[in-house]
Amino acid sequence: MVQSVTRSLLLLDALSKSHKKCSLAELCEITALAPSTVHRLLLALKESRFVAQDSSSSKYYLGPALIILGIRASNYLNLRELARPVLTSLAATSKEDAYLSLIDGDNAIMAESAYGPQPLKVIYPLTVPIPLHSGAARKVLLAYQDPAFIENYLHKKLSKYTNNTTTDANKLRQQLEEIREKGYSLTLGESLNGALGICSPVFDSFGNIVAGLGISCPTLRIKKEDYPALIELVKQHAKQLSSDLGYADAK
Repeated sequence: MVQSVTRSLLLLDALSKSHKKCSLAELCEITALAPSTVHRLLLALKESRFVAQDSSSSKYYLGPALIILGIRASNYLNLRELARPVLTSLAATSKEDAYLSLIDGDNAIMAESAYGPQPLKVIYPLTVPIPLHSGAARKVLLAYQDPAFIENYLHKKLSKYTNNTTTDANKLRQQLEEIREKGYSLTLGESLNGALGICSPVFDSFGNIVAGLGISCPTLRIKKEDYPALIELVKQHAKQLSSDLGYADAK
């Protein structure tokens, strides 16, 4: 499997550097792979639209799926830069610490943050992975994943970090559905005792979730009557960042 992936990438690299359409023989010469191997890999790459074939010359060239990947990669590369002013605005208006979280396998990491003026804070170190079933940011990222990914995750043994951490798969599945319906997650002390988190999804131009944008603060500082205003601020700023990334439905 690894060898096939490596060889497929070798073919894509060869097509990229050739700056022209290539025949099967030319690709074999460039990559030093056997014709049967190159042909088999090209068929798979054609099916997934990473490679296309000229109907008249039968030569191969890079396919349209790579354009989509390139655009998405560009969004990811710009995401943190685009997020900084949005995070600064959210921290200033909510007067709480704002953060941007990204998915990393079965975990999430905090990639960027902006601090509010309050001296008492809930500190999550940047780039430290935390499992997806605990806390507002992680649950938002999990809620908008592919259904197969979600079910696979829910079938794993889920660790309990506080008394408020949800580890029951059915209950967690219901919570994820509610997050998708409401467009945000609010949690109390799920990954850290005494911490409140509110987070909303950030989407790219194709409608795929790329991040969670939210705030975190000590539970003792926030009253229940403050929740609606903070939720609205988080949702507005997440929509702003989604719009900056080209997501049309964010407006």
